Amino acid sequence: MSGLEQRKRGRAEGFDGVTAITAVTVRSPGAAAAPVTWPAIDGDLLDEGRAAVPTFPLALLPQPWPAWVSVAARSADAPADYVAQAVLATAAGVSGTRVQICVSEGWVEPLQLWLAVVGASSMGKSPALTQVGRLVTALERDGVGPYEAPRRIALADPTVDGVLEALNRGWHGKLLWRDGADGCFTPLKGMASARHLENLEVSMLGSIEPDAVTLQMQRGGDGLAARFLYAWPHPMPYCPLDQRTHPVSDDVLPSLRRLLQLGLRARHLLFLDPSATAAFDAFLARLHGEVRRAERLEAAWLGKGRGMVACLAGLFTLMSWSATDEAEPPGNICREAVDRAVLLWSDYYRPHALTFLQRAVPTDVECRARRVVHWLRADDRPAVSKTDVRRTALAQTVNAKETDRVLARLVEAGVLRPVNSEEPARRGRPALRWRVNPSLRSA
Repeated sequence: MSGLEQRKRGRAEGFDGVTAITAVTVRSPGAAAAPVTWPAIDGDLLDEGRAAVPTFPLALLPQPWPAWVSVAARSADAPADYVAQAVLATAAGVSGTRVQICVSEGWVEPLQLWLAVVGASSMGKSPALTQVGRLVTALERDGVGPYEAPRRIALADPTVDGVLEALNRGWHGKLLWRDGADGCFTPLKGMASARHLENLEVSMLGSIEPDAVTLQMQRGGDGLAARFLYAWPHPMPYCPLDQRTHPVSDDVLPSLRRLLQLGLRARHLLFLDPSATAAFDAFLARLHGEVRRAERLEAAWLGKGRGMVACLAGLFTLMSWSATDEAEPPGNICREAVDRAVLLWSDYYRPHALTFLQRAVPTDVECRARRVVHWLRADDRPAVSKTDVRRTALAQTVNAKETDRVLARLVEAGVLRPVNSEEPARRGRPALRWRVNPSLRSA
């Protein structure tokens, strides 16, 4: 289990085995105090920070996309994660849901992916998506006369009637572009429920600002949140102007054109070959136990991983084929494609999703821990007691057991550390106190 997963496990509200402190050590009078080394404070509890997440592994993308994504990201002065998300969404969209991945007898997944780029408005989401948007515009105008309307691939209509009309016009694959948390987690205008978005046979690319998510989740958007593959990168260093070159569209447009032509077929089936089946089965076995140990929205997101990985493996297979001279598309998914899909989902999408979901739908323990952190920073005291935390910081809104969980989270996050008793041993239980990490003042 990764460190991120361990942290998440300890945060769960229902984790009954966690207590903040079970014993104290009595230090002899006059004994010298050992030097104290503090860990870095978990950014998840700070307004300005969050847990570290990996950068997008461009090497997992089929050729010729890694180099193009890197150049496009530098040109936009934005994280490559955003460009990669848009590329995968576009490739899945133009391929269309008539491409179907046959995992086993009775289990068929249409090639449909929902991807989201997450970040503040200053993170460069729009410039990054514009780089891929130019490719989509070129596809829409391919072979269209000067007086003809271009085909519609990118759909941004906010109404259900407009989207359905566009989906029914033309057999080619399409991509639904949605902006904001309300665009991703609420229904289209005229749609009875956000759940009906799942019935649309189309891939989706959403752009989300994290500060606007919590309200939509409280309104029921959490039902759709488990469907997305999230990319929430950290800010990138500034890219000097002399290092920004315009990406060459002709390097990648032929691949997208082949995928678009594939989407015109009535149906195309992809089967797992024996080695791919074995690799996917091993992944499913691991995931089965992890889903059972997870809770709530995390469990829902992990459960969707079965279909997500199958679709990623199928998409990688088609993207690899589209860069070759082979006339006919493949009928089988090989083990390499499955391995790439599992690696991308497990090592990249999973930590990004858990970070996003924890911020969007925090547990009660997480909310209370942040409240205590705010109080500690404002009060600037060097040490606290359990009574201080329960009565003052949390205003007696929790019982003793819930306070223990909050203290355990703060110790885990590097905010607090139990203090050895300064007094000689006495009868009765000594008072428990926690020292505050000095770096919290400047965090």
